[in-house]
Amino acid sequence: MRTFPRTLTTVALVLAASLVARGAPMDAGTPASIGGIRFAADVAVAPSASGEGTVRISYAVMYDALHFLRHGDGYRARYEITAILYDKEGRQVTGDSWCKTVTVATYDETNERRTASADELLFVVPPGRYSLKLELTSLDTRAVGIIEREVTVPRMVPGELSLGSVFFETVGVGGEEAAEPVLNPSRAYGEDRPNVRVRIPVYGTPDSRYAIEILVRDDRGLLKKSHEDTLVQTHFLREYVYEFTVLDLEVGAHVLEVEVTPLPEGEEVGARSRFRVVTSPLSWGEDEEKMLAQISYVATRDEMDLLSSVPPEERGPAWDEFWAGRDPDPATAVNEFKTEFMRRLGYANAQFRSIIDGWQTDMGRIYIQYGAPDDIDSQPIGQMLSAWEIWYYYSDHTKYTFVDKEGFGEFVLYETSRI
Repeated sequence: MRTFPRTLTTVALVLAASLVARGAPMDAGTPASIGGIRFAADVAVAPSASGEGTVRISYAVMYDALHFLRHGDGYRARYEITAILYDKEGRQVTGDSWCKTVTVATYDETNERRTASADELLFVVPPGRYSLKLELTSLDTRAVGIIEREVTVPRMVPGELSLGSVFFETVGVGGEEAAEPVLNPSRAYGEDRPNVRVRIPVYGTPDSRYAIEILVRDDRGLLKKSHEDTLVQTHFLREYVYEFTVLDLEVGAHVLEVEVTPLPEGEEVGARSRFRVVTSPLSWGEDEEKMLAQISYVATRDEMDLLSSVPPEERGPAWDEFWAGRDPDPATAVNEFKTEFMRRLGYANAQFRSIIDGWQTDMGRIYIQYGAPDDIDSQPIGQMLSAWEIWYYYSDHTKYTFVDKEGFGEFVLYETSRI
C-alpha cells in the first residue's frame, strides 16, 4: 500500500451519509472537482455480515477535459488517478494510484463531450467514518483535479433491514436501447442521456418480503414520479432496479426517495439521493423574454433583431428558422448546436445558481458562450484573500478571472485578458 501526504482542503470537504439509517438522511450527491481538470466521481458503500465493508468509487473524465498531445498518427492523453482514505485522526488507512492512457485517432475526438474515460476503484475497510481524497493528474501537463468528501462505512447488524448506497446508471446510451447500462458518476441526465437506471441494494433476511416505494421530487419538493412494488428477499443482498426517463422533468436538482417496509408489518428504512437534469424539452418555451435573454449570449445582432421584431405569439417559426440556420449538420436528425446550447444552459443553471438563476451569473454567461474552459486555476477563500478562479480558453487566447468578493460563493467577472 502506498503512503501519500494528507493535504485536504477544508472548503471542498462535503459531508456524506453513505448508508441509510432510519430517518432517510440525504446523501452528499456528487461534488464538483476543483483545480485544472474537471471530472466526476460517485461513492457507494456495501456492508457485509463478515464485519468489513467495501468502498466503491466510480469516476469519469470527459475527453474534452483531458490534455491530449500529438502521438504518432493520433493523439494521446495520460493521467494518474489517486484515491486515499483517511481515518478520523487523519491517518491514511488505504490508498493507491492507477495510470491510464487514452488514445484517439482525430483531433475532433479530443474535444468529445459525450465520451469519457471511466473506471471503478474498490477498497475493503472496517466500519467507520473516513475522509476520501481523489486526485486526477495529467502526466503530460501536471494539471490536477481534486475531489474530497467524507464516507461512512456502516456496521452491519445481522437480520436487520438496511439499504446501501444507490447506484446511478445510464441506459440506452447512443440511442441503443439494448446497450449495457453504464455508471453515471456525475448523476447528470438530459436529452442526450435521458434514461436513468438506479440500483438499490437491500440488505435483509432471506425469504422475507418487503414493500418498496420510490418517489422522484423536484427541488421544490413537488412529486414528479412514483413507483410501488413488492420485493422478495432471496438472499442477504438483493438489488432492486428501477428505470425512468427525465424527458418529462424540468432542468434542475431532483431527489430520488426510497422507502422499504417489511411485510406484513415492520419498521421502514429509507434513502434519499440527489441527481440533476441538465437539459430538458420542458426547459425552453415558457417565457419568451427569458428565451431572448438566454439566446442573446450566442446569437448575432441580426438574429436578435429578427427574433425581437416578431410578436411573441407568432415567434414559433422564427425560432425554428434560427435553430435551422445554426444546425452544423442538417443531414442528421439532431441539431447539434441546439443540443449543446441546451446542455450548457442546463449546466449553468445547475452549477452556478446563487440568488439569481445560474444562466444570469457571470460564470454562467461565459460557460454558455464559450463552453467548458480548457483549464482552471482556483484558490479557495483564505484569511486575507477572496476566493478566485481563472478560466483558460487556449484556442481563443483568452482567460477570465472570477472573484468571490463577499465570500458567499457568488463569483463575479473581475478581468478578461489575453494569454
